[in-house]
Order: sequence, then C-alpha cells, then structure tokens
Amino acid sequence: MGKGKDLFGHYNDLAKEKGPGSEESKYAGVLFQSLLMLGERRTFELLEEADEKGKKLKLEYNTNAKASAACPCGVSLT
Repeated sequence: MGKGKDLFGHYNDLAKEKGPGSEESKYAGVLFQSLLMLGERRTFELLEEADEKGKKLKLEYNTNAKASAACPCGVSLT
C-alpha cells in the first residue's frame, strides 16, 4: 500500500503545482472521490494496479441518471 499512497501524494502535488482547472487537478479530484467512495486501501490498490498497467482511474456513472444530477457510482481503470 506504500506505493499507492506515494502515487496519491504525487498526483496531488502535481495538481497543486498545475493549479485549478488543469488535467492534473481534475485527476486529483477523481482520486479524492475514489478515496471517499472506496476507502484508502482499495483506492491505493487501484492506483498501484493502474501504475503497473499504464492506466488511470476513472469515475463511473449510472447511465440512467440525468446528466445534471449524475453522481459517481464506481471507479474503473482506463
């Protein structure tokens, strides 16, 4: 889990460096939302897996929800 925690910190540092509205900031938001939804352990595991496979985490949304009221329902690797 140490590597996942380090990756989480790295992406948050990049977001702070690049500023609001940047791709790095948006991805840090995805990671934070994942942390809230899945918890620390699972988020860090997914981050490690994503890093090994050259992928990123992505929020999943219910396709039946209205776009304006869409809340994430899961996290996947893309």
